[in-house]
Amino acid sequence: FSPLVSYAPRWNLGYIRKVDKRYWIGLELGYGSKNTSVNFAEEGGWIDNDYKLFEIRPEFYYDLRPKSKLKHLLSLELFYINHSDKFKDERYFNVENNTYYNYDAADFKRIKYGMNINYSLIYNITSKLALLQKVGVGIRHRDVKYSNVANEMEDINYEGPNSFVFPVNDGFLRNEGKATAFNFNLDLKIIYKF
Repeated sequence: FSPLVSYAPRWNLGYIRKVDKRYWIGLELGYGSKNTSVNFAEEGGWIDNDYKLFEIRPEFYYDLRPKSKLKHLLSLELFYINHSDKFKDERYFNVENNTYYNYDAADFKRIKYGMNINYSLIYNITSKLALLQKVGVGIRHRDVKYSNVANEMEDINYEGPNSFVFPVNDGFLRNEGKATAFNFNLDLKIIYKF
């Protein structure tokens, strides 16, 4: 659902191949731009003409019940995301000096990579069509950089997000610097069988 409900929308296309009775291998590629976006991020001004995102996800699956029609898969997923954009009239948080800055315009670059352990179910709808439901947890490293910042000024009045539950809700866009943390994965895919 990334093209529909994400601040970094993209379309993904993947291929999964069964290697033997229990082992499968897959590869997924994702791309997003303003022209491919169909969600609130584009309409609400969260992304602009310069928004670009590329993603690659190889995945190695183990079939827990090879004789069952309802497939139960355990997998190791690696991922790499390269996201760039230009923001206007916003603020960012510099993690190194613990300071918020306002700016008129800035180039944004986010690189994220890591790995997840996933549990997936494949529901066969027809002989050619299925749904893949996935949940997982892993670790990720994120590096966010702002450059070409126009009219940067320290924001001494802004105290940051006021949410106790999700204190870094928009951290992937606003927190400049490097961060390693847990990664949660929830996915629903439509599968067409060749």
